[in-house]
Amino acid sequence: MLKKIIAFSLVFIFILSSISLVSAEVMPIKSLEAPKNLSLRKDGESIIDLRWTNPASVMKVIEDESDYSGSLSYLVDWKENDGQWHTAITSKDPNFDDAIHGQFYGNLGSHLLDDENVMETFFVIWHLFPEKSPADTYDLVNNTYYFRMRYILESYDDEFAPVYSPYSEVAAIGKNAAAASITTLEPPKNLKVKIEKDSNNKPYFQLDWDIPQSISDANKVLPVYHIVDFKIGDGKWLSESVTWDGLPIAYSSLLTNTYVLDPVEEDIVDKVVIEENVYYFRVAFVCKETGGNPIVSNYSNVVSTKVPAYSDASPWAQPELEKADDLGLITDTLRGEDMTRPITREEFAETAVKFYEMVTGKKAEPHPTKIFLDCDNIEVLKALNLNITAGVGDGTKFEPDSYLLRQQMAAMITRTLTACYDGLTLDVSGQPDFLDQKDFAGYAIIPAKFMAKYKITVGDGKGNFVPNNNCLRQEAFAFLLRSYLNGDQYLK
Repeated sequence: MLKKIIAFSLVFIFILSSISLVSAEVMPIKSLEAPKNLSLRKDGESIIDLRWTNPASVMKVIEDESDYSGSLSYLVDWKENDGQWHTAITSKDPNFDDAIHGQFYGNLGSHLLDDENVMETFFVIWHLFPEKSPADTYDLVNNTYYFRMRYILESYDDEFAPVYSPYSEVAAIGKNAAAASITTLEPPKNLKVKIEKDSNNKPYFQLDWDIPQSISDANKVLPVYHIVDFKIGDGKWLSESVTWDGLPIAYSSLLTNTYVLDPVEEDIVDKVVIEENVYYFRVAFVCKETGGNPIVSNYSNVVSTKVPAYSDASPWAQPELEKADDLGLITDTLRGEDMTRPITREEFAETAVKFYEMVTGKKAEPHPTKIFLDCDNIEVLKALNLNITAGVGDGTKFEPDSYLLRQQMAAMITRTLTACYDGLTLDVSGQPDFLDQKDFAGYAIIPAKFMAKYKITVGDGKGNFVPNNNCLRQEAFAFLLRSYLNGDQYLK
């Protein structure tokens, strides 16, 4: 008997708990915040646009509507001059006539929303005065129109009483009412681009940026949205051939911090070839006041699809790395890498070959017969054919992953220069010995002195070359760049 009583009690408790949970789901909201930042503007002669910001708590209600079987809507009241308020009613009111009342009552979930939770609706003159015709206009010189709004949460099945928010502040337009105005706009900040591909492996561009607070504030009273400028390589910006309203523009003129640009879909180009071209982008904000000229911000920072030359580099090396990149010396292998790391023998061989091809304008060819047992990189075999390297030991191996020593670097750079410039003599006359010259291998002394004489590198600045230290990637590019720039000194 006791077991039956306990079992019955547990069932009863479960039922009560379930009822409580259902009740909690049916009516979770007891109050609503009021709409914020109500503003009005003239849109042509017969339209007034109403703009407001939804509080975060209201956005949460919109997202969770399905949890409580209800809908969240807005109600807009209006009056003319000192007249009585025309109070909006819902569709459940027996006097509701959609032709008369429908524009003043709308579901929030079906309205367009920007990234700042700002929404808009509009009122033509016959919404306020049904007797008016489409040819009639607002008289904003002699009349003032006032608007206010509030939210209402309604149950689908009358499971709970309607919940009203407080009214917003009253907004006015017309006689003696201050018109919303913007004079300047900040540009977007921290623009970034990412290459994406669709389900058909077709590339497009994902653009993201930060919205300054001043833009968020301006957007509360007047629509602010973005335009996107675009160019390929050294070509012209799209904005140089079309006006601002011909550029890719924000969807529905909404303020957002992101844009998906497919230049093919938008008829800007016939095709996008990432492997062959560098694509550049910049973004600006626009605000077009009624009847006035558009206000356009300066452009954001320019971004491109070009992979950065390096991920890290010492401050002293950065200007030279940028110059090396401009000359096309940065190899695909090392592009975007940490340049403070030691360079491998394979990496340097690739770079030396690229230097040779840049200087001579010739295409290097791999050695026709020789190979290395531990490396089949075609660029290394080109370096072998140019006598930039001979391998290690008996010449059958290359040790591609070994770090390049500074004295090896000196030898390989001078061999690269010899390959580039016929008849080059490594003149080291008058160049003093290094303090650590006893640490050199015999083959590297002349190359190191040559580099010191012509200011390609002078070692540690204290008379030492430190020949057995690893050569860093940034040093390799800097020394090759200086070899190129100082050529007029040793090619006399």
